[in-house]
Amino acid sequence: MDIERQIIQGNEFKVPSIILKPINSIGAAVIVHGYGGCKEEQLGLAWRVAEIGITTCVIDLRGHGEHELPLDENILLDVETAIKYCHHFGKVVALGHSLGGRLSLLSDADYIIGISPALNKTFSNQTQETLKALRSYRVREINPNVNWDILNKLPQWEYDGSGNVRIFFGSRDVPDIISICSKLKEKGVPIIQIDKALHNDIFLLEETFDNIINQLKEWF
Repeated sequence: MDIERQIIQGNEFKVPSIILKPINSIGAAVIVHGYGGCKEEQLGLAWRVAEIGITTCVIDLRGHGEHELPLDENILLDVETAIKYCHHFGKVVALGHSLGGRLSLLSDADYIIGISPALNKTFSNQTQETLKALRSYRVREINPNVNWDILNKLPQWEYDGSGNVRIFFGSRDVPDIISICSKLKEKGVPIIQIDKALHNDIFLLEETFDNIINQLKEWF
């Protein structure tokens, strides 16, 4: 397997990435971190995905990691730019956590997996204070409220009934996310709860890996 750093060129911006290329690739995955995250913290998941023959591209969103731009409302462009690049390897699954899960669900990928996606337009004061205390110091922002402005202004995701979407959330996830995922599950959206998972570790658990890998094997 080849592992390399790659700068993906967008329209007047660049998306830093790490790409894992299996010898015989059967498709591609774009893995997207959440607010306050970075591409490096998703490399464990990326390795698991690449092991089954999928070329895997882990990116830094603007405002995060090595991305030169501050966090702003054009953040979805980072994901779409990476997906467009990865279509050179075949069909693409977008696989994102939290904010990255919301962006993945709104993307033009062929398949989508949202892990604890931030689907709400507004979040409780407790959630906002927690993110401000524990994650915002890792983000370069144009203003302190830009994350919440982005979530509010992003289009509301609607399930179209297709079989190309899966959502996972943790039994100990952020209350706002548990609530919306539970409601969507009642409406027939394909959602799986990962037992004992927290919001900040769900993408590192064996049960999550197993569910994702099994789904990817079915799609690809």
